[in-house]
Amino acid sequence: MDLSELALATGFMFLMCWTPGPNTMLCAAHGNRHGWQATLPLEAGMAAGFFLLAIIVGAGIELVEQYRAALDVVKYVGAAYMLYLASRIASALPAGDEVAPPVAEAPLGPTTGFMLQFVNPKGLAFFVLLMGVYAPRLGAGFGIKLLLAGASAAIGIGSVLFWSGAGVLLKRIFSDPASARRVNLALGAMLALVALDIAFHEQLRALLSLQ
Repeated sequence: MDLSELALATGFMFLMCWTPGPNTMLCAAHGNRHGWQATLPLEAGMAAGFFLLAIIVGAGIELVEQYRAALDVVKYVGAAYMLYLASRIASALPAGDEVAPPVAEAPLGPTTGFMLQFVNPKGLAFFVLLMGVYAPRLGAGFGIKLLLAGASAAIGIGSVLFWSGAGVLLKRIFSDPASARRVNLALGAMLALVALDIAFHEQLRALLSLQ
């Protein structure tokens, strides 16, 4: 195995897993709202779904690349779901408010984290590139893809743990209800921006290039 190619693949995995995206922004917002420990089930579901998605893409990389229309469906469904989550976060009541929160304010569980991976176009695009570009550089066979799937899942777990902790830190800094509402709005807005970038990435790039 070429160590320089391994270093490039590792750098790519860190870049994609640690930068803001559906998983990281949701965990930051969830940690802010419900706490670090209450976010662990959501993150466990994310890790399981992330790893399974890697295996599926690794096994069927050629099929995924041939059907670009399927990527568009995933992109728009994922963006719509992220906008829904953003609206929930932005409108969430601060934890200290005396008004009883609705049922929807309960912490998200592992099923949500697991299913989110299959409507996460950033994750799908990441694994298509990882398995289709980087894996062949490291060697032939499914073993290489399995190794990359495990490594990316481990890096991803570290990322969401960090981002949920960042959300908790924000909650401690902005502890009064008015500040907590502003943090919820900011996190919801960031998640909404991620969703818009997912759905309209090419259009936004074209618009920015004109300026």
